[in-house]
Amino acid sequence: MHGSEFGSARADDRATSFHRALESRSFAIRFGLAALVLTQLSLFIHPIGFMGGPSDDQRYLDIALDWWRNGPSAGSTHWALRVPLIAAIDLSFHIAGPGLDALLAVPRFFYALFVMASSIAMARWTGRRAACIWLALVIVSPVLHKMATSCFPEIVELSMGTLSLVAFIAARREPRALHRLGLLALSGLALGVGIVTRETIGFLALGYIWAAIVRPGMPRRDYLVLGGALALPIAADIGWLWWQTGDPLYRLHVGENHIHIFSAHLRGGVYTGGSPFLNPDLASRWIPAGPTKIFWPINPIGDFLIDPDFGFVALACGLVALPFLRRGQRLNLRPYAVPLLIAIALGCYLTVTWIFTLRPQPRYYLPVVAATQVGLALALGAMMARPDLKRRAIGLFALVLIGGVVPILVARPGGLIENAAVGFMRAHPGTYAAPENMAARLSYRSQVAGLAPTLTGNPPPGGYRLSGITSKAVERAGGRLPPSPGYRDVALVPLERSWIETIVQPKRWRALRVERRER
Repeated sequence: MHGSEFGSARADDRATSFHRALESRSFAIRFGLAALVLTQLSLFIHPIGFMGGPSDDQRYLDIALDWWRNGPSAGSTHWALRVPLIAAIDLSFHIAGPGLDALLAVPRFFYALFVMASSIAMARWTGRRAACIWLALVIVSPVLHKMATSCFPEIVELSMGTLSLVAFIAARREPRALHRLGLLALSGLALGVGIVTRETIGFLALGYIWAAIVRPGMPRRDYLVLGGALALPIAADIGWLWWQTGDPLYRLHVGENHIHIFSAHLRGGVYTGGSPFLNPDLASRWIPAGPTKIFWPINPIGDFLIDPDFGFVALACGLVALPFLRRGQRLNLRPYAVPLLIAIALGCYLTVTWIFTLRPQPRYYLPVVAATQVGLALALGAMMARPDLKRRAIGLFALVLIGGVVPILVARPGGLIENAAVGFMRAHPGTYAAPENMAARLSYRSQVAGLAPTLTGNPPPGGYRLSGITSKAVERAGGRLPPSPGYRDVALVPLERSWIETIVQPKRWRALRVERRER
């Protein structure tokens, strides 16, 4: 009798556990779909768009157009080797036709993939409160907003790395062998695609190797599936480039050559001092992208804390770590969450700053941003669960939200001046563009608008010339528009500004300058 009751109780416990798992899975899916809708809607608020000209997105557009017209090719620059991004743009062009809308659909797709993988994982493993806080942090993240609304490979790297990590953690929690192997295969494939896009995400592979040796969490032979799946995209990339160029190390050789391409962000323009890898001398020559200008290894760390592009999330994490904000009490966080997140942030920082010695700019550190967002969501969720810390958590959360919203609203969308120029060119055929700042930016837009190729150089007498002008340039010239010999100013077309930009920067403006040649 007692045995029967005991067996019945165990069956009831299993049934309850099963229903809780189903409920958790159902909520995670519903939360993931809601997160997808909300994040995609948020991208319509001040999207950066296509910048063009000297910006990298012009290179990706040109390479993708060449693929669309002539088929895939290896190219000769490191931009051409962002194969997953270029292939995705090419596919988008074949589906919707070549154009800026098709181009910008690609980063939105990979951003959606990042959101879905992350939101489902947060809902399943961290709880509803932390998941909702995390979603708010993602929506108001300035650097993620920029990367999701403009075309750069870092959003592909982030989405593939996130998908790989989520699948890897899920595999370690999966008791069914077949499901576990499927998740490991997905993890390896995603990371392989991420590495082919940008090699800097490769630090995750080192983490998987460490896990296999020190904390396997599953049969070590299962890691062979992960390793084999990871090798597939990389081997395919090496084989394809070898077939195209005859050089099995083509990607490495092109990657080493990127510092020989002129960059306005590098002191001296080019670097001839050796390999770009593990090169402190090269790292010290990059012009800092953010507000921290102390010493090259420290600059990125300072930027994490104070650069508005990072949304002050890392600063908030640092404040939470201080005992006085928590009244000296420890927070009840998920086991191993903090070490894992610190390892991800540190791995990304070291890989970008020290190993590849790239110019430290926010979009190269997206894994740091993602890790700190998760960490802050966990910390704030734990603080809000305690009545004595709830007010402090809400206040800190509000400050982070404001710190993210303002940079998004103040950011100037790309293409404002170029669109104004195209409108003027339609009304005045034969208009020339000043080569130093307009011709390259107008090349594709003028083609899309059905206009003749953009004319560069000096127009004939009576012809018009377009250029961009800013309030800073006027200030440097003594408060008046710098005169152009032989030209007369015809119009100064101001560009649209948001209401918050007018409040925050009332004296700053940009305009399209129209000049007519007199002689």
